Amino acid sequence: MAIMPRTSLVKTNKISVYMLKSEQTDLINIVEDEAKRATIDGVGTFIFSESHQFKPDWIQKFFGGALPNDIPLFSSIARGTLLVPITCENQTRYFAITFGGGKFLLKDNVIEERFGLKVVLNSANAGSLRSIDKTTLGSVPKQTREQMGREVTASEFGIDIEQDLISSVTAKTNDSILGKTITGKDALTTSARVDITNIVAFLRHCYERYKSTDYKINFGWIDQIAEIKNTAVISQLDEILIQKIQNRDLRKIWMSVPEVINWEDLEGFRYCRQTRGDLHPDIGMDSYLDEMGTPLTDVDTLKKDSVFMFSLANNNVSEHWSAYKCTYAEIEHVEELFVLNNGKWYQVDKSFKNHITRDYETVVASSITLPNCTQADERSYNVAAAATLGAHCMDRDIIYHGGTHGQIEFCDILTLDKKLIHIKRYGNSAPLSHLFFQGIVSGELFARDSEFRVKVNDKLPSAYKLADPRSRPRTDDYEVVYGIISYSNHPLDLPFFSKVSLKNAHQRLEGLGYKVRLNKIKSARV
Repeated sequence: MAIMPRTSLVKTNKISVYMLKSEQTDLINIVEDEAKRATIDGVGTFIFSESHQFKPDWIQKFFGGALPNDIPLFSSIARGTLLVPITCENQTRYFAITFGGGKFLLKDNVIEERFGLKVVLNSANAGSLRSIDKTTLGSVPKQTREQMGREVTASEFGIDIEQDLISSVTAKTNDSILGKTITGKDALTTSARVDITNIVAFLRHCYERYKSTDYKINFGWIDQIAEIKNTAVISQLDEILIQKIQNRDLRKIWMSVPEVINWEDLEGFRYCRQTRGDLHPDIGMDSYLDEMGTPLTDVDTLKKDSVFMFSLANNNVSEHWSAYKCTYAEIEHVEELFVLNNGKWYQVDKSFKNHITRDYETVVASSITLPNCTQADERSYNVAAAATLGAHCMDRDIIYHGGTHGQIEFCDILTLDKKLIHIKRYGNSAPLSHLFFQGIVSGELFARDSEFRVKVNDKLPSAYKLADPRSRPRTDDYEVVYGIISYSNHPLDLPFFSKVSLKNAHQRLEGLGYKVRLNKIKSARV
């Protein structure tokens, strides 16, 4: 442990500390060219830019000429960063303590990502969390910040350790050097007894906390999935993506609608232009490339081109996304798995990938034969498939049930031999995860909530009715079948984050006694 000087005379300061990447040892590559420098002997280099007073823009934009010209209102922005080299494990690591807008004096891609997060998790007890920032994956990506009025565990935040990407944590700590309450993201932010006289020892202690593996005891799951924020790595992955697309190596690359949409209101999709070109019943990388006419040469084209969704009701554009956001890719590079989902790249831990793959392979197909899809929308398919199977179609037969669930579909198709079939057209992680979640909600309420069973029973024909909806059913008599409509001639292979969602559904439903099955529904382009 780093030895700190006596801090009795050191005032408490709030600081933000960044650690720079190990290869960043030359200030020329670290600091923006226009920054000025001042050396502090025995500590490091202070980087700053000159501050100037200026009148805020809102004076003119909002007030126009209504205020006197000589009104004494001014703003200024101070930017300063202290760069401190620390010798750790026979190498030099630079740390940056930023003041004001000082972070903007550093060049892109020099900061060690998740440095602060690991310091906090290595220094916090399991039940000492106060606030978290997370992104929920596997659905339309949702960023949320949650905070508690007291210290709690991760589970009390409702964190799904397989689908929530934690980006920031605030926690209480018993580490007297770091301070009482610390926040970690890329930066470590804290109020501690630290100033120029003891900053070197403080940073050595921060490095030791960063290198610790204590976090693996209670928070090891944060390593399962990491969002890639390094623009150099993203550029390299984008180059590999474009090369594969150019070679038509599309086994793990496709296009799909990036969010849940109303397929019944779909007239069709159009690439690049709103007013010209064929309308397509679905989107795909092959049809996108064919319509482009010229080879795809760079990722900027994918980001610039749009995919338009047209409404059947009014023939106008109802949604649009960039082609890049609609592109899903799984790329193996340097023995690591990287996933492009909804416009962002993620790196997946090997052991986590293997764990999810093993579970996916245990989900077998149902004995029921679902007919091929020749319909343009899911509703039409469900009606036709139910008739072919001699089953009851419950698609769009909404059950209104209170609490957090609201409007619920029991299933899309219910068979006499108690198969609850949920249907979704193949897409990326967002729509498929929505499908799996529907099955969880329906299955859990049917098993545990007698009022929900009564409402389901009221919608069933006499041949399907429950003898006593108030009594808990034998769930092992029921089979939850997820049917995925797909154009592909290959065996069904879901996106990675969809596999994560399926694993969650698989475990929760089988825990209630249901059998869970996954069937592919072959579709022809119509």
